Amino acid sequence: MLPVQLNGIKEIPDEILDSVKECVQNTFESISGDRPDFVMQNGNEKPMNGIIGSINVFNTEHTLSMMIAIPKKTALAVSEVFCGMELPFESDDMGDLVGEISNILAGDVAASVEKIGFVGQSSLPTATRGSDLTLFLPNKPPTAKLKFVGTGGEFWVNLALSESRRHK
Repeated sequence: MLPVQLNGIKEIPDEILDSVKECVQNTFESISGDRPDFVMQNGNEKPMNGIIGSINVFNTEHTLSMMIAIPKKTALAVSEVFCGMELPFESDDMGDLVGEISNILAGDVAASVEKIGFVGQSSLPTATRGSDLTLFLPNKPPTAKLKFVGTGGEFWVNLALSESRRHK
């Protein structure tokens, strides 16, 4: 179980990391029939040409931000498996696909982390496409970069755990 107080932590707790890794593998296995391998955590990745799906699992105290970074080649392979045809990378449909994958993953993560004491709900997903994409997070919250490799290619899930903003 998670500690009662997550404020002031320097790293994302292993319980959350383990839950997210398992959810990522389950989600992508359900899409492609192939379970991606978890390769490494916090490696130095160069900017990429691809698409990023962003979504949060949050409660009144904390927000777990998840960014799925998918290189163009991997996104095309995933679209072919998910949709039965390769979507044009520049299309709105590709953005919708990555948003939907983000949404599926967030639902699985929200259910999984609830079992360890992080009860939250998911935000709406967004997708960003471009080249030389680098992910930056404000205020230096605890973060983790998780790299996975499957038959369609490599992708990353970047996480940040921050205090939620409170409205008074």
